[in-house]
Amino acid sequence: MRAPSHTVRALSRGRGAVALWLALACVALAVACGDDDSAATDAGRAVNAGGAATAFPVAVEDGSGTRVQLARRPERIVSLAAGHTEVLFAIGAGPQVVARDRFSDFPPEARALPALEYSAPDPEAVLAQHPDLVILSTRQQQQLAQLRALGLTVFYAPEPASLVEVYERVRTLGALSGNASAADALAARMRAEIDAIAHVLRDVERGPRVFYELSAGLYTAAPNTFIGSLLTMLKARNIAEGARSAFPQLTAEAVVSADPEVILLTDAAFGVDYASVAARPGWSNISAVRNRRVIAIDPDIVNRPGPRLVEGMHALAAALYPERVQAAR
Repeated sequence: MRAPSHTVRALSRGRGAVALWLALACVALAVACGDDDSAATDAGRAVNAGGAATAFPVAVEDGSGTRVQLARRPERIVSLAAGHTEVLFAIGAGPQVVARDRFSDFPPEARALPALEYSAPDPEAVLAQHPDLVILSTRQQQQLAQLRALGLTVFYAPEPASLVEVYERVRTLGALSGNASAADALAARMRAEIDAIAHVLRDVERGPRVFYELSAGLYTAAPNTFIGSLLTMLKARNIAEGARSAFPQLTAEAVVSADPEVILLTDAAFGVDYASVAARPGWSNISAVRNRRVIAIDPDIVNRPGPRLVEGMHALAAALYPERVQAAR
């Protein structure tokens, strides 16, 4: 199974937390700027001979260990992951994007672009777009060699494993596209707002046990993913702790035994809801079911490593700590 689904539409925005978080955003911004994670090791940052991150030519080491070089600002970008597409549009590189994968449906302007396959894009279809930069994600790793064999400049950017990697990915895409300043500003804003939410929960000693359901097949996100890092920041106890893979498939028995106090559904668009979860054999005694804490979450704002993760963090916090959100209204 591929990691986060990009097929499900908006379901639950968790707007109630906004007032609480915005009140702390300015304080968190100061913290974020004072401890900028750009100082950390970043193999993906673009640099030129003078060490600047804004000028061309640039050279970037991608997720495959390949040194990707760009002599000039790319004007025809093919983006084959929804998270990448959202970042590019958010930093002002939207006019440079000439094609996207079929799940890249946000912002609305992206929908007007030619849509290519996500799981196995046809190399000839990519070539037909005459791109000067192609950005791939984990799912297209098998097409990497094929696309490079066609003479295309390809940057392979697998799914980030943490929030810090998400922020760095934003910066890297900014450097690659020639929009470094806007990308740095976006990464700082994202970090500030997410840190503000974590700050609100600083006195929480023990969060609820959580099962984050990616599909009715009981696939979930382990702590060593950027989704898992959101739950960790919120002090939730992920029942996938200790899983052998980043996106493991749990057994029904394992979920029942873990007795999650909250079940977060990102598959509600496929007909999964409280009633269907409660009807699963043995699940009626799970704490989350008994207390009716089975909550739909919009997958597009949580499963995509892009600028809307801030909105996703608000929704997760509202689901995990509703009493705090209610008090902030």
